[in-house]
Amino acid sequence: MIKQLLFHREFLEYTGGHGKVYDYFRHACAHPDWRAVIHLTATSVCEQNPWLALREHLAPSYQPQEAAALFIAGMDWATYPCDIPGKPVINLVQHVRHATTGHPLRQYLNRPAIRICVSQAVADAIASTRCVRGPVYVIEAALDIDSAVTDRKKQTASIFIDAIKQPALGRAIANGLAGTPSVSLLTQRIPRTDYLARLAEADIAVLLPHPAEGFYLPALEAMALGCAVVVPDCIGNRAYARDGTNVLMPPLDAMSILLAIGELLNDPHQRESLRTNGVRTSGAFTQRNERSAFHRLLEDIDSLWSSI
Repeated sequence: MIKQLLFHREFLEYTGGHGKVYDYFRHACAHPDWRAVIHLTATSVCEQNPWLALREHLAPSYQPQEAAALFIAGMDWATYPCDIPGKPVINLVQHVRHATTGHPLRQYLNRPAIRICVSQAVADAIASTRCVRGPVYVIEAALDIDSAVTDRKKQTASIFIDAIKQPALGRAIANGLAGTPSVSLLTQRIPRTDYLARLAEADIAVLLPHPAEGFYLPALEAMALGCAVVVPDCIGNRAYARDGTNVLMPPLDAMSILLAIGELLNDPHQRESLRTNGVRTSGAFTQRNERSAFHRLLEDIDSLWSSI
């Protein structure tokens, strides 16, 4: 018998967090014994919303009592205030902030759930609270890049600065690069396909995360697209970033980052070394690996839930 896995989202704009939930939605759809269904809130928008292409999987209302199991991420918990006895919950945890005292997400760690963390850093963070109820698994976040993007031609020494999360810092870096022939600064979200295209065309990618992230996917995407990557440490990139080997990891300040960029501009051999090692590293973070790990969890969900 096919079992229903119920998702919930308030989709106000495309974010990496929504993208990863969508990956898991597709993973569930690919399992022969499960059918993924999602309820989108009335406030959800259509632009860049990937679920709207799967209308047969849209639920008009959120009815957790009718599903075999629930998939919850972030503040989805607010729509499920009371536990239903015997109803398995899979909780995707995507950020170290779940462990931060006073953060609204922390209160949900004591709700029974089978938790999937997108990095070991996230798992370590929530474990440190000693209030997690249920087993915790690490499934490192996988890449999802359209093969058509990888065919774009790079311009030698071109620089792309992703400053969506750090616009002031990004502008300071761009100003410091005045006179450099090809610098592209991004301070606002754009459609994902456009974002990946700009990454793919860059020779050097400068990614500016928050100081603490769960799994910082843009830098790994840049590596997969053959960029020489500059990205400060943000906790969530430690699963793949190796300073001096596949990325440069200066401190999160304009002067340090400008020095790292200058180092790469002056040394094409180092750019090529980072590029080669970065592509090799990114090859381990595949959708196939992520899907296989999730399917194993789905197949063991009853015994996992009974252990809580």
